[in-house]
Amino acid sequence: MNLITEKLHRVYLAIALVLVIPDTFYWYSLDDYTSFQTTFNAITGSTGLTWLLVSYLALFFAIFAQKLEMRAFLTVVAIVTRVYFLVWITDIWRANEVSFPTLLKNVFIKTNDAPYIELFALIAMIPLILSLIIQKTRVANFLTALINFLRQPENRNHRIGFQVVSGVAYVTSAYIMITTLIDYYDVSRGEVNSGLNSTLIWLLILGIISIALKLLILTLGLIALLWAWISWKQDIQLVLGHLKDFKLNEYLTLKVAGYLYTFYFILVVGLVAAGVPIFAATTFGLNQDYSVFPMVAVAGLLIGFLALLALRLIFELAIAIVHIAENTKNNLRR
Repeated sequence: MNLITEKLHRVYLAIALVLVIPDTFYWYSLDDYTSFQTTFNAITGSTGLTWLLVSYLALFFAIFAQKLEMRAFLTVVAIVTRVYFLVWITDIWRANEVSFPTLLKNVFIKTNDAPYIELFALIAMIPLILSLIIQKTRVANFLTALINFLRQPENRNHRIGFQVVSGVAYVTSAYIMITTLIDYYDVSRGEVNSGLNSTLIWLLILGIISIALKLLILTLGLIALLWAWISWKQDIQLVLGHLKDFKLNEYLTLKVAGYLYTFYFILVVGLVAAGVPIFAATTFGLNQDYSVFPMVAVAGLLIGFLALLALRLIFELAIAIVHIAENTKNNLRR
């Protein structure tokens, strides 16, 4: 049986998503995260929770993305952020000075008395990588299209702007990360007081790998911004040009409403995709009441569907009101 076929790449993504759910959301079962503010503070305050959630959402949206290039790009994001998390958690256990076998067990199999969530996440890398191998041509075509866009003479200003923004971002980020690593190394060396030992060597190795992965994530972010600008620049220029004269014709109204609806659609779906597992984990735990999770998932999907339906009705009503106002204004002028 051929495992590297076009028809299977979406199946691999779905399998990987199911396998990373325990590792992504188990930690919310250790405290009460039913409050939105508490959850937000926990996610933004923890490097691990942040990148686990980013990887999960990238994988989630990759499954449902209609554009094949977008699906391939999100697959790359999911893999890179997952690898960065593994490097980060490895450095955490290194700093705790656990033995090497214990470190490997905690990172790739299970942590203390917790379930085997790390093992599931490790297995998830197999279908993720298989999916990326299948989509490698799309990734190459996507990058080639962006490079060709920047090389075109009429896009010279875009090329210069992208180079300036990228250069500033790379130099600033690299300087901050390298300085932080050097300071961390100096502090650790002062605590060891025995020259260069294995602990400091691993600190440097993991630190350098972490910097490289952060720069790769920055590159993905810059690529996403460039892609968004290429896709939206004509519409943005059109909208800004009409707004200067305070003109909102029917086409423009639909265009703006379409973008706003798409933005809020993605926001609502993302909140449901992350919020439902977090609520289930913090309320019922991930090591008990397994039968509850399907019911919570169905309830979450129903709530998300109703929210999207209400959102669509609001936008349709807003567009209708604008059209009625425009028609009334035109009739009064006559």
